[in-house]
Amino acid sequence: MRHLTSTIAAIALAGTVSAFAQEQAPAPPAQAQAPKATLTGCVVQAKTTDGGTAFVLTKVEGGSASMYVLGGTAQSQSDWSGNVNKKVEVTGPVQEPPSADGGSPADPKVVRPPAIIVEAVKVVAQSCA
Repeated sequence: MRHLTSTIAAIALAGTVSAFAQEQAPAPPAQAQAPKATLTGCVVQAKTTDGGTAFVLTKVEGGSASMYVLGGTAQSQSDWSGNVNKKVEVTGPVQEPPSADGGSPADPKVVRPPAIIVEAVKVVAQSCA
């Protein structure tokens, strides 16, 4: 009987140790998601420093900046060009602008507004006037 009790205790102890050994360490905190925002403003077409085209939301209501670069998959370039000079409402996560190159001073002529990754868009007025 004493041998049976010792065996049961040993099995229980081994099972407990095994269960603790299989527990995973807590997952590292996930990268914080950019907060979503709903912004209203006018779509304008702008030139980038590399000669490309970007679409920007100006005269913004509901955000902390006066303009945002429009990005994301909700609209293609041709769709944004169809909304130039229209007042739209966009919703999506906001990303802070990339910082200037570490070694060189920031060019005061270059504007780096935050971007909104557009997940939804709605035309609220046919004109920005």
